Amino acid sequence: VPAPSPAEHTTTGSAPTDWPVPPEEAARVNPLPSTSQNLKKGGTLFERYCTACHGVSGRGDGPMAEQWSRLPKDLTHPDRQARMTDGEIFWKISAGHRHGQDEIMPGVGYKLNNEDRWRLVLFVRSLVKR
Repeated sequence: VPAPSPAEHTTTGSAPTDWPVPPEEAARVNPLPSTSQNLKKGGTLFERYCTACHGVSGRGDGPMAEQWSRLPKDLTHPDRQARMTDGEIFWKISAGHRHGQDEIMPGVGYKLNNEDRWRLVLFVRSLVKR
């Protein structure tokens, strides 16, 4: 899923101003239940695609984190989790984030099917409880 240009959408109240999420995407609801099987699969996907920057526990302290001009966000922070909808997380995972020529976060929309990206959302949501 390619990331739309900033001119194509507006920010929602809870999205950072430098990474706006289309309102229709923010309104999406996770169709998958938070089962142990979905969380396990989501954890495996997180380990494969996200830990290099976000770290094993999701705190933004992965081995690649320091190479970026902006450190990855701490996904365990309760306020950050509360500000974002599942749809926002899904969209960000799917589209990724670029700032000019810099890739801030690679998207996995072209690598993973919808169900697996929703499983990643479930796992990201579980990080706040750790």
